[in-house]
Amino acid sequence: MRAAERPDAAQLLRQGLSNAEIARQLHMSPRTVRSVRTHLGLDRVTGRGAVTRTLEDAYRVRTIPLEGGHLGWSGSRGGNGAPFVRFGGRRTSAYRVAFRAHFGREPEGVVMPVCDVKGCVAGPCLDDESARRRTRAQLAALMGLDHHQPTCSQGHLYTETAEYRANGKRECGACRVQHRQDLKAAAA
Repeated sequence: MRAAERPDAAQLLRQGLSNAEIARQLHMSPRTVRSVRTHLGLDRVTGRGAVTRTLEDAYRVRTIPLEGGHLGWSGSRGGNGAPFVRFGGRRTSAYRVAFRAHFGREPEGVVMPVCDVKGCVAGPCLDDESARRRTRAQLAALMGLDHHQPTCSQGHLYTETAEYRANGKRECGACRVQHRQDLKAAAA
């Protein structure tokens, strides 16, 4: 759709309103508003009127500053309550976006907040699987737990399969998986 065909939408777009807001006001499809925006060459905006050119921008405009450098979340949440960002037609975990922006690398495994502020999405307050594993190993060392054996009783290398419990104790991840499979087979 060309902007000339919908001058009312074009005028509101130039004022900085979001696609959803214009669609509501003019009783038109958001898809129509999007096509007018594209035809005019205007940047996409969120419901707050902020320009979102990158995934990080889309994350940033949905955060709420809290005391102590923490960030709250005003955006969408999944069924499990985890915050996510919609950008470019895709959903991405807000935790992963914040982690990548803060640490400058892709997170390994699940990213979770580690501070005591409920729902915090600030980069410094997040850990990925490798950081949690490192923390548990440090806890085990501080507690004096013996982690000098290279393999478990079944011969699996701890360097490849070790999982650390919250109390710092190490266990073999391969043996743990095998044990679960044995329990399922026995139950069937």
